[in-house]
Amino acid sequence: MCGRYVTPDERAMENYFHVGRHNWNTWATRYNVGPTMPVPVVYNPHGETVGDVARWGLIPSWWKKDAPPAATFNARSEEAAKKPMWRSGMRSTRCLLPARGWYEWNEHEPVRTGSGRKGQQPYYFHDPATEVVAIAGLWSWWQSADGSEVLSCALLTREAPAGPIADIHHRMPVVLAPSEFPAWLSRTTSPRDVAAIVAGSRTDFAAHRVGTQVNNPRNESPDLIEEVPPQSGGSR
Repeated sequence: MCGRYVTPDERAMENYFHVGRHNWNTWATRYNVGPTMPVPVVYNPHGETVGDVARWGLIPSWWKKDAPPAATFNARSEEAAKKPMWRSGMRSTRCLLPARGWYEWNEHEPVRTGSGRKGQQPYYFHDPATEVVAIAGLWSWWQSADGSEVLSCALLTREAPAGPIADIHHRMPVVLAPSEFPAWLSRTTSPRDVAAIVAGSRTDFAAHRVGTQVNNPRNESPDLIEEVPPQSGGSR
């Protein structure tokens, strides 16, 4: 499960995605984005690829309750095409979530937090060669009872392949290469081709240990992604 990630700044996103229009304004790098927070997205709502800001946690257009659904920030790619929460998005409203990297916690590597509590070792995954990667996602416009409209999104996850990533966590985001963006964002891409894009998604990422300060979503600073040595008993 990917429940925390890092977003790039406006300049980096402009350089990577080359969108004609965007509402990122003066978006600065966010080092500890969590569910329900606003995040940048790239999508194609009316035949033009644009950038916008969405709620991380999908609210489907058919949702009737006043409160948004819970835990809709991740969609498992293996079942998304059949689940009511995700199937419309998988069929025609796919997006990209710009990221610098993401965090996962290794349940097999216990640590002590700064307060002395028991926890799991967090890791930061990223591509050392670039400031931006593109996580595959789904988007939706939802109208609340008071008439206000909310753009929301979820990111797709997949099983991590055997190797360094799976040794830390068994799931990972679906991350796409630029050559796959047009087909992913197009409403007319066939379900078979969508599945092929997911199956061929990127797995070429580095990972390193980071401090347990990232456990608290209120913590927000560049040092959250800095590498730390393995714990050898004490807290950090």
